[in-house]
Amino acid sequence: MLHAKHLKRRFGEIQAVDDVSFSIAEGESFGLLGPNGAGKSTTIGMLIGLITPDSGQVELAGCGAPQSPEVRRVLGIAPQSISLYDAFTAIENLTFFCRLYHLS
Repeated sequence: MLHAKHLKRRFGEIQAVDDVSFSIAEGESFGLLGPNGAGKSTTIGMLIGLITPDSGQVELAGCGAPQSPEVRRVLGIAPQSISLYDAFTAIENLTFFCRLYHLS
């Protein structure tokens, strides 16, 4: 469903993302965890086509790069400002929101 291969991105002297590669299968839940400044937001920006990688590539849904119109039609993102329930565990939050959208 999603393949990130050797993503790199610099901002001046700062290496924000350095050779990140991973794949996410259809139906799989995936999270990026790490401290502030670890490159999570930059990586997500590259995955959804808002930030162009200095090198590497992203392929979504077997359709190609996230900048293409075909891929944009199947792409969805929940911004960082989304609210989660503090009283729920991570899995409880995922389960709750999946049920809202009739996802298993």
